[in-house]
Amino acid sequence: MSRARTSNEIWWARIVDRVDELLHNYPKLPKKPLPENSLPLKIGSKITTKNYNTFLNNHGSSGYKFQFELNSDNKTGNVYIIVHYNPDGSGVQIAPDVAVYPNITFVPKPALSTVIPPPPSDKAGNPHARIICEVGVGQSVGYLKQKCESWMREQYVRAVVSIKILKPRSGIREPATGYFYRTMTAKLYRQGIATQRWDFGNVKKNSTDPIRDPAPCNAPNLAHFQINIPVGEVFWNPRFPVPPDYAPTVPPVVTVPNFTIDLYRIQREALIAES
Repeated sequence: MSRARTSNEIWWARIVDRVDELLHNYPKLPKKPLPENSLPLKIGSKITTKNYNTFLNNHGSSGYKFQFELNSDNKTGNVYIIVHYNPDGSGVQIAPDVAVYPNITFVPKPALSTVIPPPPSDKAGNPHARIICEVGVGQSVGYLKQKCESWMREQYVRAVVSIKILKPRSGIREPATGYFYRTMTAKLYRQGIATQRWDFGNVKKNSTDPIRDPAPCNAPNLAHFQINIPVGEVFWNPRFPVPPDYAPTVPPVVTVPNFTIDLYRIQREALIAES
């Protein structure tokens, strides 16, 4: 049975941590909460991939998203606030906003897999995420697209959902709720299927009058504003080379055919957060 640390041990641990920070070039977290309009915020320069990964291990649960941009030397990079390994092979860990994994009851850990070569895993050795969602507010559209396409390089990632929320339009709000008007775009990337796109904000993308020209995503459960991803994608685990007629086996206990994302509900949550 483990014992609680004494105050002296905690004090020494803090000293060791502080010395480690002084001896290594780690990103520095802000001391105060960040407003949305301050993002992306640069928190480190010329950070090595090793120091960045150490930083992620220590602060990955801080509530922030981190973006690492490699410099031309491919050894150091800049870190921004905006943990799988990046599929580009750089060895840098990246954390998706939301990830759906297969349970090891149905898909064994790669080390136990009969698949040759063994499938990729997350940092802890569990099966790699099959479905990923990335949400962008401060990031540019181009960066969000690049990140989603990077995930799709890993064939075990079967689908990536991209949600981009643009800045509120100034000077005008919904009459009934007082919420800002915001343009929002969703994309669904799937292996072997053309990318799908939805404009689901409470204002049309190019509209100048959201009151007289209302947005169509204005209620829950609208079929045209729902993203459906087959549940079977989570259990994608073929042998290699992949047989042409391969289809993932869905456990009998799973009875729903799709993961369904209602974009109107996403819209409302985003508007409430900025009200």
